[in-house]
Amino acid sequence: MSIPNLDIRPIAGALGAEIHGVNLAKDLDDDMFAAIHQTMLDHCVIMFRDQDISPQAQIDFAKRWGKLHKHPFMPGLKGHPELLEIVKKEDDVHTLGGDWHTDQMFTAVPALATMLYAKETPPAGGDTLFSNMYMAYDALSDAMKAMLADARTVNIYTKNKGRAAAMKNDYSDGEPEEYVHPLFRTHPETGRKTLYLSYKGVTRRIAGLSDEESGPILDFLMKHATRPEFTCRFAWEPGSLGIWDNRSVMHLAVNDYHGFRRVMHRLTIEGQPIKAA
Repeated sequence: MSIPNLDIRPIAGALGAEIHGVNLAKDLDDDMFAAIHQTMLDHCVIMFRDQDISPQAQIDFAKRWGKLHKHPFMPGLKGHPELLEIVKKEDDVHTLGGDWHTDQMFTAVPALATMLYAKETPPAGGDTLFSNMYMAYDALSDAMKAMLADARTVNIYTKNKGRAAAMKNDYSDGEPEEYVHPLFRTHPETGRKTLYLSYKGVTRRIAGLSDEESGPILDFLMKHATRPEFTCRFAWEPGSLGIWDNRSVMHLAVNDYHGFRRVMHRLTIEGQPIKAA
């Protein structure tokens, strides 16, 4: 296989890269896709600028990464049920994804990757922050790693969280299910160990501990995992498309553009059962 020489421009020292000179609306041969895939593994988050793709073209590209995952609690775009249209209108106060999180941790098998395509963006603001969970794990003390080596977290969908008006839950009555995942996991492709959690609205507690016992530990880990030196920030423009590896990053949508509209098309790729570190 001949790996193409991509134009890769790192976003920050910790993670993230922009790939230039690739048209995602065209069919990508296997060598080109392999190079893009490897770049995501190397940088955890990859971004493309100036893409003009239809919902179907985005779906076709996403299927190269694996089987698509339909959001269990939110309706998809009409005609494309796998594609979630994320809309924040000018008068909306809340935004989707406004806390540090890993996509779909409230499911039995969380998403492998997320693909987000910018349709409409504000003139400024609406960026996404990413944090490198390899670095977060590596920077923990050996004693902390040993103490929490077998820890598992209880994760639950946040049914009543504030959201933009257009982002309605599609959820039946009753309480969401709990799903338990390792706090430390091993990435199935790179073999590296990562810290694996979301904000408290999803990662509720450490299994076997009370809220009072696990709360300070989770608070510390979240603060630690989002240290500035572990992060990068991406400013969206119409036509920007990003893909991030949910097995190695957390992310946060910055809610700083009140009075402006933002529309994004999101797809998630199914993951595999999680292997503990």
